[in-house]
Amino acid sequence: MADRQSGATALTELELAAVATYFEGDAAFYQVFRDSAVAQFPVDLQQGDAAEAAGDSKALRRAAHTLKGVLLTLGYAELSAFAKGVEQAAQQSPWEDSVAGWRELRARMVSTFSLQP
Repeated sequence: MADRQSGATALTELELAAVATYFEGDAAFYQVFRDSAVAQFPVDLQQGDAAEAAGDSKALRRAAHTLKGVLLTLGYAELSAFAKGVEQAAQQSPWEDSVAGWRELRARMVSTFSLQP
């Protein structure tokens, strides 16, 4: 069990809860998944930005949906719920509301994961 917890000291409480809930206590496995997700986030954000630029609500919805699931798995339930709101806005709300939500989600992701703006 000690091997499964290696690296856990660098994780936040939210991340530790995700380790317990989604990774069977395996912090090293969580860290590999997190590193992969964080490396993918710029691509995901570019896809959302392209959807915004094209006025493509379906593509914006897909981008937000993808982020919603990954963020929840990583333990960022609040950020995941915000992504869900963007997903729903892209389907049901005026485009301006969808864009505002996307831009806020993007800013939160950049801040939370120290991504390039």
